[in-house]
This record gives sequence, structure tokens and C-alpha cells, in this order.
Amino acid sequence: MMRKKQKKPVMPWRVGILDHHKRDKRLRGAITKVTPNVRSEVNRRSMELIGADIPVCERCGTSKNLSKAHILEASHLGPGYDPANIMNLCGTHGFKGTCHDWADNTFEGRQFKKQYGAMLKLYYAEGNGKNYWSYKEEA
Repeated sequence: MMRKKQKKPVMPWRVGILDHHKRDKRLRGAITKVTPNVRSEVNRRSMELIGADIPVCERCGTSKNLSKAHILEASHLGPGYDPANIMNLCGTHGFKGTCHDWADNTFEGRQFKKQYGAMLKLYYAEGNGKNYWSYKEEA
């Protein structure tokens, strides 16, 4: 027969002792994870900027094997709750590799991400994007 494990009684003088150890910062994954609202906004934006009916790669325009790419990398705590930091890139683009791989691993790709990120910040601050996205929703 198994005995039930009894709970230890909470001593009244120990209540509240470790309250200062609670986490006050968000976990890394909570910051970099792309939220559902941002996913739908990035898809809408890619359709608008390219002029397509379905979400497309924001570099080459294909609609196959899309993935969400961070402009400021997740390893550098690039926020996933900011649509100006996320873009659609394809996973299959020709025989030379993918757009996502190109943007992350080549000098030209990193320059492209930096310039595209600056354009997206303007798009959401002063352009048509401010009609669709409010930063008060997510952060």
C-alpha cells in the first residue's frame, strides 16, 4: 500500500520571505516569440507591399515555404511583438539557398535586413502601416 505524501505546514514566520526572488523580467522566449497578431500583420503587409493576393517572400516574391525572420536576430533579443522587426522570407529560392539563409549568413543579406528594417520603422511610424498597427496593442 502506498502512503499519501503529507504536505508540510507553512510556518507563519516564513510567509513572504522569498517574495523578492520573483522574476521581474520577461523570459527570453517571451520576448523573441512571434505573436499571432504580428504574424497576421506581417502577412497583410507582405501582400500590400508586393501587391499580391497571398502572403509572399518580401525579398523574392515567392509564396512557397514562407517563414518569419527576425531583422534584429532573436539571439540579440529582437522583439517578436514588433511587426517592424519581423519579415516574411522564403525557405526555397533556387539552388543557391534560401532567402532566409542568405539574409542571416551573408554580408549583403545583413545589409538588406538593416535597410529593410529602417524602411519598416518608417512605414509603421509615418506611412500606411500606422493605420493598421498600434504599439499599444502588444507591448
